[in-house]
Amino acid sequence: MPKNVELDKRIEKCEEILDQNPDSCIFAALSDAYRRQGDMVKAFSICNKGLKLHPDYGAGHLVMAKINMDRGMYAEAEKELSLAIQADGKNRATELLLVQIFIKKGQIREAKVILEKLKANDPTNQVVKDFLSKLREEATLGRAGYEDMVAKERWQIEKIVDFKDAVDYLKLLPCVLGALVVGKDGLVVEGKLNPQFNRELLGAVAVTISKYAMKGMSEIGWGELEQILVESENFKLWIINFEKYRFVLCCSAEVNLGALKIRVAELLEHMRKILRISLNSN
Repeated sequence: MPKNVELDKRIEKCEEILDQNPDSCIFAALSDAYRRQGDMVKAFSICNKGLKLHPDYGAGHLVMAKINMDRGMYAEAEKELSLAIQADGKNRATELLLVQIFIKKGQIREAKVILEKLKANDPTNQVVKDFLSKLREEATLGRAGYEDMVAKERWQIEKIVDFKDAVDYLKLLPCVLGALVVGKDGLVVEGKLNPQFNRELLGAVAVTISKYAMKGMSEIGWGELEQILVESENFKLWIINFEKYRFVLCCSAEVNLGALKIRVAELLEHMRKILRISLNSN
């Protein structure tokens, strides 16, 4: 049976049970099915509502951890996984999910400790072997490795011809939850974001922050504002002035800004070439 058909049937059955009994713990299975289907908005909404009714339900917290993992919100995923472990204890599935979270957060040493223990208990486990191999790659990937990675990706940047292509590329980068191009008037020219964000609101916030920052920079005589980084508990907002526009990136707290800046610098240089060519042709 095709996977999408199987998921549709599972969703239909779980919704039928939940309709008959709104207090049912079937919400976890339903939200996980929506997660597997790629509908993170429904998955999060259903799971969040269910956990308010069943705050000690370990399976629900485990599903929420996976949802947050898929959304690129690794700190929140770790918190939910911790609650799942408190409720039901550790097992191989929770340990492997924690390994994935640690890898995404750059906590290579912590991930390796868990994997070595799992390997000692099950030396032939291929999943554990694959993760250990991935860790070895992560450990040897320094700045030179990032630069080499960007060089390999340059062909993708060379195909970009407009702002739509640019935000599509940015949105695919690790830990980038949303990418916008905003005009000086605050209107969003192009944007691609995860469902939990409102593009117009995010664009307006970015422009407001930029205006106040530029005013302050002017008053203290620090020259032209080039970029702003705003950090909160769960997100990083990076605003970059570009000609008559602003690139706005909303990232998860675990984003590797060093690697991201290399890629963005390559992209902006390419976009400047496109603008020069456009101006010369006119």
